[in-house]
Amino acid sequence: MKDKLHIIVIFSIIVGIIIIAQIADLLLKPASFDEFGHYRWNAIGDIQSQKSVNQSINTCKECHNKIYQLHEKDAHYNVPCVDCHGAGNLHVAYHKGGNDAKNITSMQAVMKKEYNLEGCLFCHRKLAARPSDFPQIDKEQHFKFLHVTDSTTKCTECHSPHEPVFLLTDVNQSRLHPIVYRCNDCHNKAVKNSYSDVPNHPKIFECKDCHSDIVNDFNKRPHHNYVECRTCHLFHKEDETIGRIYKNGNAKFCLLCHEKKSFKDDKYPPKIEWPAHISKIENIKKTDEKICLNCHANQIHKMALSNNKSPHGSNWRSEHKNFAFNKADKKMNTSCSLCHQQDFCFSCHKVEIPHPEDFADKHKEIIQKKGKALCFNCHKTEFCKGCHD
Repeated sequence: MKDKLHIIVIFSIIVGIIIIAQIADLLLKPASFDEFGHYRWNAIGDIQSQKSVNQSINTCKECHNKIYQLHEKDAHYNVPCVDCHGAGNLHVAYHKGGNDAKNITSMQAVMKKEYNLEGCLFCHRKLAARPSDFPQIDKEQHFKFLHVTDSTTKCTECHSPHEPVFLLTDVNQSRLHPIVYRCNDCHNKAVKNSYSDVPNHPKIFECKDCHSDIVNDFNKRPHHNYVECRTCHLFHKEDETIGRIYKNGNAKFCLLCHEKKSFKDDKYPPKIEWPAHISKIENIKKTDEKICLNCHANQIHKMALSNNKSPHGSNWRSEHKNFAFNKADKKMNTSCSLCHQQDFCFSCHKVEIPHPEDFADKHKEIIQKKGKALCFNCHKTEFCKGCHD
């Protein structure tokens, strides 16, 4: 070949590039690269040594244990604090003090906690792509169902972010239950007839298949016209065959619909003032969270209540007279009549309680028939001396 120069030049350039690349590789490649794979092994330690920005739930627990206990028990247990409150690194560093807190101002340490409607709807807005067992709402329909008159009402007016549905038991201890399907899992429009009326329709599980007596009884009660089983017995799917039923009976859960609020109108469902409905909350045994069911179970469906005894404390029998009679006004407290009929008092007192207005004229005749001991169940001798000096 007469002209080899161009070949020599090309190969020289290629060899030069390879040599330069090898030198660059030796100089620039991290020391631990490719030791255990095609990555830098020391990167793991470098990342671990960095200060955390997003704080874990366990970090928040150190100072906010009461909120942590509510959060872990209820439906938001798998939602980390940072999803709503932000990273939290400055907040934690500021309150722990030390060198890390020197350059952090009190304003920088404040965590996001202001209510944001979009923050709730980001997860709970009704979307066709979301599984039906995930709690989701159409805001307009939800407000219409609850007769909410103010469209700017905050979700937090009824739902606590840390305890949104007020479960009685830990969510992870809720009862395992076979998978439950709804018609709208497959159908976009409301289905009026039973799936069994459709030829060759796949069999689906329904509440009445196992709980027919309860479902039939529920269909005769007022709630049947407005809610379904899964409105109260929330179902959460864990896999394709099983899920958990959140069996609600907590008074706070009932109040989500039935508590009287300024932003609700007076239409159905019936609404109550709380805790005025039961007089004073301190007069009710605090461990009795099923207090609504004690009186109103017949409005829902038949059930075997494990706590269907008196909601009052063990010393209520001896102490109730101090509550029943208002010494300041010298009048009987009429709130007892919210739950009890007149004959309930008569079963123990053998006399009309509270006493009628003309009782002062009749009490001599009653004492002659039933004896003074009847009066001394509630009154001391000093009470009689007020008139009979």
